[in-house]
Amino acid sequence: MTRPKLGLIGIIGEEAKQDFWGTMKRVAEIGYKGIEGGGELLKGDVKENVARFHELGLQVATHSVPSKELLRDEKEVDRLIREAHALETKDVTFWWDVVDNREQLLRDAELYDAAGARFAAEGLRFCYHNHAHEFERTFNGVYSLDILAEHTDPKHLYFRMDVAWITIGGADPAHILRKMAGRVPAIHLKDVYGTDEIGKWTAVGTGVVNIAASIEAATEIGVEWMTVEQDQLRNLTGIETALVSYLNLKEKGLL
Repeated sequence: MTRPKLGLIGIIGEEAKQDFWGTMKRVAEIGYKGIEGGGELLKGDVKENVARFHELGLQVATHSVPSKELLRDEKEVDRLIREAHALETKDVTFWWDVVDNREQLLRDAELYDAAGARFAAEGLRFCYHNHAHEFERTFNGVYSLDILAEHTDPKHLYFRMDVAWITIGGADPAHILRKMAGRVPAIHLKDVYGTDEIGKWTAVGTGVVNIAASIEAATEIGVEWMTVEQDQLRNLTGIETALVSYLNLKEKGLL
């Protein structure tokens, strides 16, 4: 079985502000194959930017939906579709939303399904990225995430599963990934050095998240991307964090 390709999101934001292309070159040299986001490539000559990105050996792993309200606007959805195609990515991802009650979840599921149908018609996958509350909030013993999955067409809504947030939410990432097989094109590899409070982020492989089991499950179910993320830097710089996370994965034979 082939391991998922290694991507990166966030982490090197400060370095990229100073020297975007130099930072992307360094990321590629470390061993990363893609970046989630790609908004910087939409500035100026997009076709030229994407070609230069590909020359470095990098792909845009997903385009981003910054606000749920955009999904209600047909013109905005059309814009996101055009941008995703311009970035030559297959995925468009909405990053999370609050969970207030089951009725709200069902309304969200309806919205995501409708937007996902529009993206699917254009050859794109619409993804939802979880946090912890989709596992902490249950309704009649059912995870909030499971309600979203149950009430959406599998071809209209996929999931970008974050293994650290799953862990913080009290669930087992490997189990969740296997349960969601067929709907997970990508996972976020993220680590924490404690789950007693939010914010104990650390480089991948230096915390308590079961990264190895998560990657094993992701490989089994055909996940395409595993994206290194750290919500806040700890003691290392962004590029150091990206490097250490990569080396930890390599040392453990997980690449």
